Amino acid sequence: MGRTRAAGTFVSGKVGSIEETDPSLVLTLARGLVVLNCFDKRRIDLSNKEIAELTGLSKPTVSRITYTLAKFGFLHYSDRMHRYSLGLAVLATAHPLLSHMKIKQIARPLMQQMANEVGGAVSIGMQFGTQMIYVESCAPAASVNPVMAGVGTQIPIYKTAMGRAYLAGLPDVVRQQLLDSITPGWDRKDSPHLAHVQEAIEQKNKWGFCLATDNLVKDTRSVGVPMQSQIDDHYYAFNCGVPVFRLKSNQIQSEIGPRLLTVVRDVEMALGTHELDTNRQFR
Repeated sequence: MGRTRAAGTFVSGKVGSIEETDPSLVLTLARGLVVLNCFDKRRIDLSNKEIAELTGLSKPTVSRITYTLAKFGFLHYSDRMHRYSLGLAVLATAHPLLSHMKIKQIARPLMQQMANEVGGAVSIGMQFGTQMIYVESCAPAASVNPVMAGVGTQIPIYKTAMGRAYLAGLPDVVRQQLLDSITPGWDRKDSPHLAHVQEAIEQKNKWGFCLATDNLVKDTRSVGVPMQSQIDDHYYAFNCGVPVFRLKSNQIQSEIGPRLLTVVRDVEMALGTHELDTNRQFR
């Protein structure tokens, strides 16, 4: 049976790794999860050969894993294409997680109101490996073809407004532990990640929000705000992305950022986690 590579070595943003000497690890289950992690928006369907190349597992092992996952509905096999794609059991498994997130129920009306008012998409995300993953998103009601990332979309943690806000909002010890685990050596003086994190912390401390260094959607500008406390053992961050044609000069910093900050603080008040911070400066 082939050795399995760490998940993060072949699928960006995926968490966890397989240590075959770990006595507590169920290797067969772990390998099945690694196979599921091969699928994303760029790899919608895969053959057994492609999965074997991605994971380092032998083809017979991959064949047994994909057959089993398909039997339980986590993969769908196309007889016409001879390829696998994710099955509906993945969606069914995720539904209880998403439906019982208290923050989504509280935040969505406030997010939708802001999205309608500023003409941009407002989203909530959580950290997932070196990525942020969207758990809720609201587009302007009046937009016919809104530019927005749907639930489950993953974006880079270091350069996006949401990711930078998330990192800046973490307690120092938690941030250090997280970054040491997902990007060893991130705090070396020659590491580009160190500068990104330091700048994000400075922006968060000064304004309460962070700006993106790279905007993933062309001709949009984004701002991110972290939650100040954990909700159900998780940290969250919000972002708002607005098309450039709707923005005046410096509006993302002077208006959209403070507006999103108000939304997040209102959510915290509703959840009973609000902490007063009066040291911010807005330009």
